[in-house]
Amino acid sequence: MAAFSKTSRRRRTRQVANPTPQSHLASDLTLYILLSKEDAEDVLKLNGWLFAGSNLAITESQDGWPGDSKSHSPVQTSQETQDLRSRLGDFLERRYTADRKLLDLSAIGLDPVLAEMGAFQDKERAEKTFKALMAISEDIFPTADKRRAAVESITVANNSIDHVAQVFDIAITFPDLKHLDCSGNMLQTVKSMARWNHHFQHLETLLLNGNPIESVEPTHKEELVKWFPKLQNLSNIQVRTPEEIAAAEAAKAAARPVPIPQHGPDFRDAGRIGEDFLMQFLPLFDSDRAGLANMFYDDRSNFSVSVVNHAPRDVDEPVLPWQPYLKYSRNLVRITHPGPRVQRLMKGRQTIQEMWKVLPSTRHPDLRADFTKYLVDCHPLPALADPSGQSPHGVDGLLINIHGEFEEGDSGSSKVGKRSFSRTFVLGPGPPGGNPVRVVSDMLSLRAWNPIPVAQAPVPVEAAPVDQQQQQRQQLVAELSQRTNMTAQYSEMCLDQVGWNLEAALVKFQETRPNLGPEAFINGMPAP
Repeated sequence: MAAFSKTSRRRRTRQVANPTPQSHLASDLTLYILLSKEDAEDVLKLNGWLFAGSNLAITESQDGWPGDSKSHSPVQTSQETQDLRSRLGDFLERRYTADRKLLDLSAIGLDPVLAEMGAFQDKERAEKTFKALMAISEDIFPTADKRRAAVESITVANNSIDHVAQVFDIAITFPDLKHLDCSGNMLQTVKSMARWNHHFQHLETLLLNGNPIESVEPTHKEELVKWFPKLQNLSNIQVRTPEEIAAAEAAKAAARPVPIPQHGPDFRDAGRIGEDFLMQFLPLFDSDRAGLANMFYDDRSNFSVSVVNHAPRDVDEPVLPWQPYLKYSRNLVRITHPGPRVQRLMKGRQTIQEMWKVLPSTRHPDLRADFTKYLVDCHPLPALADPSGQSPHGVDGLLINIHGEFEEGDSGSSKVGKRSFSRTFVLGPGPPGGNPVRVVSDMLSLRAWNPIPVAQAPVPVEAAPVDQQQQQRQQLVAELSQRTNMTAQYSEMCLDQVGWNLEAALVKFQETRPNLGPEAFINGMPAP
């Protein structure tokens, strides 16, 4: 049976009077959820809904809780999960050749142990099993350095793969892979492999022999060579020599452009982290939003979009319709109720990815070649939450404000127009073993197009007297207190930590708000 074929997602619920929230993943990869009668009725209404490209199949289990319908024992559930992980771990051990640094995942649907588990009866189970294999690989080799040293080659040959999304997690778990064998599958076009673009930057060998793409799209070689800068062997044909790769890297280093112009004292990058982030972010947002989210966002990242449809604009440029964004707009001037404000703050990588899928396509100007179309500010932001949990006082990050424009395609009329945007990023260090940079917060504000004003030389001003500076700080304290309902003392402490920058203080407040006690707020309550 083919490892990957179409099916629906399967869930089973069981109604009880007052359950302790509990779930159980059976060995056949069916998910059981223990719910109250009221909650079960609501969940059953989702049966048949389309989620992540598959139809949900949700039914009420007539057989009770798997294994023991009376005890609902968490110990039993834990034991079954451990058994499942143990069997998958044994499979990986059998398929790993240490001296060749090879992980053999070819024809895994035909493996007798996995076949007995029913792990590859359909596409949904096959994809879940593959994700589980990658997760267990991360347990076996817990750091990026260990995975890089242990696995240089992977084969997923003969698995009936028709889209790399089915095995995309290879790129997340083993990003530094050197040799990848995808032969004997069902890949037909470059588009079916597009999610691997911007990944596998150290890949030297890629085998696609026996895939329809060889005859359906014979020009695929030119595109794939662009994706993988160190690729030498494509389907047993040499496409580059080591000397050509070395020469290309040397030329790239010699031709490296000057850094982003430092517009005044407000652009204070740290080790060019902010610059490198923007250079990757804008092209990826235009071409591979799913890959971008996987690279920089995690389950704690926040994203919101705000439509400002009454901002000044160029009257000669037609205004594109706002309809694609209004459903998600979190313009706090217009959205005043707490419920919608919370609902329109997207939290977590998966939620952000799903939202980005429905937003219109964009094309940003090249940040280096057309820098006059952007204004960028960047400065350090201290005391961010440490994802490793090692620093109780927090870690340093960056606050980036970028203002610019992009071209947008109107799917309804095939018309292309321009929008102006402002985007505020809070960047922090990534978790151990992950990307060194993560997006803590991403706020996108959209306006009708209006060109960026031409930068003028700053006019020297005299330093403000001490009493005037004190007055300005008092105004900032009052403004922050009004917006957050924090006491004057806590507002001053917050502003002092971020260098008396109101915008940074608001971001800092949102970061630390869950840890603030009632004494931090006027009347003991934060602002809604």
